[in-house]
Order: sequence, then C-alpha cells, then structure tokens
Amino acid sequence: MSSLSTALISFIAIVGPLTWLALRDHKALRASRAGLLDDCARLFNGYALTHSGDSFPKLSGRCDRRNVDIRLISDTMTIRRLPQLWLQVTVLEKVQGSTGLAVLVRPSGYEFYSLTPQFPYILETPPEFPPEVIIRGENARAEKLLEKLAKPMAAILGDPRVKEIAVTREGLRIIRQAGEGRRGEYLLLRQAVFDEAAVSADQFQSVLAEIDTLRTAIENPQREHTYA
Repeated sequence: MSSLSTALISFIAIVGPLTWLALRDHKALRASRAGLLDDCARLFNGYALTHSGDSFPKLSGRCDRRNVDIRLISDTMTIRRLPQLWLQVTVLEKVQGSTGLAVLVRPSGYEFYSLTPQFPYILETPPEFPPEVIIRGENARAEKLLEKLAKPMAAILGDPRVKEIAVTREGLRIIRQAGEGRRGEYLLLRQAVFDEAAVSADQFQSVLAEIDTLRTAIENPQREHTYA
C-alpha cells in the first residue's frame, strides 16, 4: 500500500467520526430550538406553528382576542458581540388614526429585523429615554405620536433587554433579548447556541401588557396612567 493511500485512510479514520459527531450535534441543536415557544402556545385560542430555516419557531393566531405573531430571530450579524436571540412580539390590529413610529436602542447598522430604518423622518430623543437610541417616524405627525408615547415608552425602555418598539398603521411590535450565544461554540465553531432561551408564558404576557399600554396611550391620550 502506498504512503498516499495510508495517509488517506488515516485521514478518513479521523475525520469520519468527527463529521458524524458534528452532524449529530447539529441535529440535536435544531431539535432543541423547535420547542422554545411551547409555553406561550398554551395561551393561544388557535394558532399556526411554523419554523424558520434554522429551526426557530414562529407562532401566529388568536391570543385573548388579539391577532398575535410571536417569533424568535437569531442574529449572528452583531459586531464585537456574541450572537443574540431576539423575541419579536407583534399585535396585528390596526391602530386607528396613527402614523408610523419606531425606536431602536443601541443601533449597530446591522439590525436586519428592525423597522426603524424604514421610516424617513428623524425625531429628537426625549430626555427620559436611554442614550444610544434612534427614533424615526413616517412623517411629521410622528412628533405628536411620540409626545403621547414618551412616558410609556421610556418605562419599557428602562429594561435593557428591549431592542425596539414600533408602531405602524397595522399594529404594534416589541423586540427584546431572549438569549445570548454561548461563547465557546461561537468562537470555535461559529455556532449560535443559546442557553435557557425558552420563552415562558409569563414573559410573553408581560410583553403583551406593554403593547396594550402603548395602544391605550394612543387611543386614550387624556387618560391618566401610572408607569412603573
């Protein structure tokens, strides 16, 4: 047997098992992602469950008289940071008489999931907002909308996990951090592995309550509210 054949056999003997292990781990990783919204699903009256190409789940359906879309977004385009897993909750109900407005926290320019860059009108940041935010609106009318929403938005943005708040004519959305990638797997294998990323029903309801607060502020601007 030639030395080349011997080297090839040795290479296959080493790489073969490693490839098998990598495929097994990848399959297990995708399977673990599929059920991350299972606890939220029990709050829906009826829903459709789908999965993205990377196996993260999406739920859409009726939840306590609302049309709700909830999904997990894996973001590996972060710069000088570990991968982020974002929880995106959208209540798809038309907001009467509203215009578009969105607030993006700590923008990097790589937020492919964000609505904020889609709005052309730049607004000044209220003093009660955290630093490092971009606020954009659909038009000049967004200034009045921001006045209505400044206090409840500031309260929501007090949670450092919140990434974006958006109001459109079709509904309202909040995006917040659900998890951060495990360092070892990302640095060595460029894999986005998120520990304890399952979204509980309580977490989901908390985001829905924040969206309800925003809607109330839009539709009943004269009503007094207490914002924690």
